[in-house]
Amino acid sequence: MARTIGNRIAPPRFVAYAAGLVLVAAWAIMQDRSALQDFLIGFDIVTALFLLSTIPLFRTRDPHIIERHAVENDANRVALLVISVAVSAVVLGALAQLVSGTGQYSKPLVIVTLALAWLFANTVYAIHYAHLYYTPDKAHGGHAGGLSVPSSPAPDYFDFLHFALILGMTFQTADIDITSRAIRRVSTWHCLEAFIFNIGILAFSINMIAGS
Repeated sequence: MARTIGNRIAPPRFVAYAAGLVLVAAWAIMQDRSALQDFLIGFDIVTALFLLSTIPLFRTRDPHIIERHAVENDANRVALLVISVAVSAVVLGALAQLVSGTGQYSKPLVIVTLALAWLFANTVYAIHYAHLYYTPDKAHGGHAGGLSVPSSPAPDYFDFLHFALILGMTFQTADIDITSRAIRRVSTWHCLEAFIFNIGILAFSINMIAGS
């Protein structure tokens, strides 16, 4: 059943995450005075649960199990990457309204929300890179590959997370080389999204410092 959902709609954890955000948004709308803050608190809880659900993936070291997980956790859909962009945009928009409002807001909430949104987006990309890498290559056999990871002929999820976090922080690769067009295209959009999001973080930091 879970695999059917993953193949036809999205991996179960993504379906649960999207459903959680819808419930959080509906709940926040019913709050009169603190809708934005309540939405962000709910977002933090749902996002933290999503990230916790990925821990089993990152604990796996067996190459065969990693390859199976990479195929089953198919983040290779435009909709799933759009979700990461949409989540970042919605969070930045909600935070902008919260910070620019006349009422009081929690600075720790802003910091935690930004950190979770950033980590969520990069984790989604890491799962996506794993899927692209381990997609079966029907023409030549084996898997598609696309990344050259030093001293790691069979990269695990931490390797893909390392690659994604480096792109998310520096907008460039470090010790891992890109060797396929598919991953190069995705990493370009990844860097663009990360640049815009990091600019937003910088703007919030300046605003909070100026207002303190």
